Amino acid sequence: MQQHDLSWADAGHGDPQFLGEIYSLAFVRDVSPLDALRRVGGLEDTLADRTAADISALHNFDDGYPEAVSVLALGEWTVLVQPTSFWLGQLVDALSRGTEAISVVRHDYASPRFTHSTDGTTTTTFHLNWPDNRDGTDPDRLLPLMREAGFDPDTADDEDEEDDESWQYRYEDVMTHALRLTGLITGVLPTYEQITAPQPSAHFDHWFSRTRPYPVEDATTTATRLAAELGLGDTPGLAAALASTDPVVVTPDSDLGRHVREWSTLARRASWSTNLERSRMTDEERSRGHRFGQLTQALAAAFRADLA
Repeated sequence: MQQHDLSWADAGHGDPQFLGEIYSLAFVRDVSPLDALRRVGGLEDTLADRTAADISALHNFDDGYPEAVSVLALGEWTVLVQPTSFWLGQLVDALSRGTEAISVVRHDYASPRFTHSTDGTTTTTFHLNWPDNRDGTDPDRLLPLMREAGFDPDTADDEDEEDDESWQYRYEDVMTHALRLTGLITGVLPTYEQITAPQPSAHFDHWFSRTRPYPVEDATTTATRLAAELGLGDTPGLAAALASTDPVVVTPDSDLGRHVREWSTLARRASWSTNLERSRMTDEERSRGHRFGQLTQALAAAFRADLA
């Protein structure tokens, strides 16, 4: 594998190669870029070439704070780049169905994470600051490669965190280590110039992916109740889908799919505007938007019981 400068991965404010405090990348083997977009719920009517800056600029109230991702092919792998969010890290199971996928998430305020998944199952996952605390069906599978990449996966959790050396191993250059680990597995890594250049991209709605849904108790009943309370009982196709005893597939361009997209947008506006553009919604509008989010979550659980 060709060695690349990975200093951009951990760069901070003021650095010309600062991608952001929150971003995610995913790698999927033997899947075309367009198929990779479909796997994460890509919306084909939003396909366009975009730079990372173009995608970041979409993150606003008027555009509905859409999730958007770009893709590029590197050998037998497709790389997905989401410069504004962490959602790729939660869709690696959908990406890996029938193949192998990896996600790397930078999140300076919460949970930076590496995840390796095979055929919809997480084999190894860990918080980048705590590589000694791993999970998955085979949590020690990558130990030799983790050490080679720069992680110390052997230090116990109870080590004195005031120690300078411990702090350094926990927090410095963890995204660089994670990408090195990814490169050791895949044999490929994108350059900063590649992931920020114009690439094929699309808005995506994870609701249309085949990721495992969040569990919702009595999901069909909950979805039916929320739809009635929100005045959506006459939505085309909704009653029939909720009555089905088989897994339900709703495409983004179907009548019901377009309504789900609208509901997802309302929920995103309610969520993001709380901190970013609060004055754009009243408290009542925001509360209603949150309920649309509850509805779409319940619908996913009801329609995809086969994935739970």
